[in-house]
Amino acid sequence: MKGFAMGHLFIKLTIIVTVVLLLFMPVNNFVKHSYDYNINHAILAFKKHPYPVDIINLGASHSMYGYYFKPTGLSHLDLALPAQTIQYDFKLLREYGKYLKPGGVVIVSISQITFANSEAKHIGNYYKVLDRTEIEPFRLIDYYSYLYLPGTNSGSFNSALSGKLKNFKWNSHQPWANNGKNYSGRKYEKVEAQYREAVENNNIQQNVKQLRQIVEYCSEKGYRVILTMEPVHQSYQEYFNEEVMNRLVFQYLKALKLDVPFLNYMRDQRFADNKDYFIDPDHLNREGRKMFSWIVYKDLKKLGYL
Repeated sequence: MKGFAMGHLFIKLTIIVTVVLLLFMPVNNFVKHSYDYNINHAILAFKKHPYPVDIINLGASHSMYGYYFKPTGLSHLDLALPAQTIQYDFKLLREYGKYLKPGGVVIVSISQITFANSEAKHIGNYYKVLDRTEIEPFRLIDYYSYLYLPGTNSGSFNSALSGKLKNFKWNSHQPWANNGKNYSGRKYEKVEAQYREAVENNNIQQNVKQLRQIVEYCSEKGYRVILTMEPVHQSYQEYFNEEVMNRLVFQYLKALKLDVPFLNYMRDQRFADNKDYFIDPDHLNREGRKMFSWIVYKDLKKLGYL
């Protein structure tokens, strides 16, 4: 009887495990095929088949959605990823800068979060594009679960689900509700909270120092470096006005006294009032990206960088 009971229990457990696996597999595949999980696909493709490039851009999402130089004839590598810290800008530059042609250009994108952003929120984005020794913090269990069982990661699942449900947001949370002011206000509150935390934790100066190191590294390697700020919609500018931007960004840039050009397109009137160029108030869409890249290309030529 005891053996029969154990056998019965084993069958029950087997059925339960099988059902759980059958339910989990679609969830895991859903996450693995989501846009956010594969956000680094262009860098991965380049890593597998590298080639010499004329220009590299670093930065966070403003930069990632900002540049597309193919129509200009330039070969281009986009190393920007969402919420990317300046520390990971430097890590990626050290890893992939070797593919820059002699005298190649490095665009360092400066955004509202450049000096306040110190915690890499999407570590998984770097598991396949950087060596493990460059990833901080690196945990083996997180590494393997992210690569093979991403459905078990609540952050990855929530990102994948948010991507699918983005068109079903409340009207007030749509990017262009109230002409973009609702979205811009939420972003402003988020950035302000991040900035206050960075000040409290003394992270600002660490990021300022890192920017100087990037510029010095480019000089040592013979790269031609330039700082940029991508255009945003008027509704975004209303929250991130000159006073706010001076506190978040410009005061630190001024103190650095870097001997490199800074092309600030944030309030560029060619984009400010035209929603047709934006996905949302602070990210360019395909048409906006093409137009902006041509503008940057022409300005780089004027500077003698190309």
